[in-house]
Amino acid sequence: MGKYVLFASIPAWGHIYPVMAGLTELAARGHRVRCVAATGFAQEVGRSVDVVPYESPMDSARAELADMGNVLSLMLEETRTSYAVLEKLVREERPDVIVSDVLATSGWLLGQAFGIPLVRTWPVFASNSEFSLHQDYESRPDTEESMADFFGAVAGFLAETGVPDVRPEQFFDNEADRNIALFPREMQPRGETFDSRFTFITPCIRPAEESAELGWLRASQPLAVVSLGTVFNEKIGFFRTCLEGIDRLGWHAAAALGDKVTPADVGPVSDRVLLRRSLPMIDSLRHASVAISHGGLTSTIEALAQGVPVLVAPQIGEQHAVADRVEALGLGVRLREPFTAAEVADLIKQVAHDTAMAERLAEFRRKLRGGRGGGEFADAVEAACP
Repeated sequence: MGKYVLFASIPAWGHIYPVMAGLTELAARGHRVRCVAATGFAQEVGRSVDVVPYESPMDSARAELADMGNVLSLMLEETRTSYAVLEKLVREERPDVIVSDVLATSGWLLGQAFGIPLVRTWPVFASNSEFSLHQDYESRPDTEESMADFFGAVAGFLAETGVPDVRPEQFFDNEADRNIALFPREMQPRGETFDSRFTFITPCIRPAEESAELGWLRASQPLAVVSLGTVFNEKIGFFRTCLEGIDRLGWHAAAALGDKVTPADVGPVSDRVLLRRSLPMIDSLRHASVAISHGGLTSTIEALAQGVPVLVAPQIGEQHAVADRVEALGLGVRLREPFTAAEVADLIKQVAHDTAMAERLAEFRRKLRGGRGGGEFADAVEAACP
């Protein structure tokens, strides 16, 4: 008999794309899958599963996330808003299991409040007693005063919701007995220390878009893909320098500028350059010889799944962790700021002509694509169902 699976995440494609194949597989197996999704994400997510849209404060205030000092307050407002939506759904019909993104604290709280089995998903590096992404790669400018204010606000929220036996500090350290890491164990720092509560799966790589740009991408060789993701992407100088370095080699470039930088900001470019607010990323990576990015874990996995070496220019702590793992595995190099166009050109040549790296990339690509990611995800969720 099919189960009722309720999924909660935050409004970030890097947290949603990696689970979509798994949720789709659960639905194909006869389970009822509902996903609470911010309004801007609901249409695309709704192509695969039943969606309950809501107005997300994090989605509407996306520009504020670029200032790390705003993250805690936005996260709390996101939790407060999504918890209200989730609680209403649970009171209407109790799910058999909650699947909750690691940053969707509302999902974890709901499991605690109603005694519902919970599976946590990790599209970012997982944490245990041996490794903590926040402690080992600290990003936020927290002070004792700011944390005291934040935990006071969390305590007020917990009192409003009436969740029993939950301390404000558990807003971060909310352990789950079942966890799905959406990437191979080899990518995880201190991966050997994670016990049976953590299932590392073959990544769920989204399919190619078959976009209108496909003809240009296919004909534009060699090709470098440039992106800074969707949050910390306001660096005009980054795009200019990368594109100049690529141009020095006579390569083609496809750049995803995001919503803060315009093509006019970057300046005149040749017909070897494709500038877009967002790229059809899988189409682009399938035809790329190198990717230059911020080092988001999802975007890095997507590049490596196509056998593309990465130049990582990390912006925040978790991206520094990704850069460290990429270098440790020999699958790319770190692009250290400040850098020049000449340095970009030299690093591109270095990775493009590194035959040993190419062999490692081919082997890792087989690992990323050789499993049954959606099936492994669905197996792990089914194992948590009563």
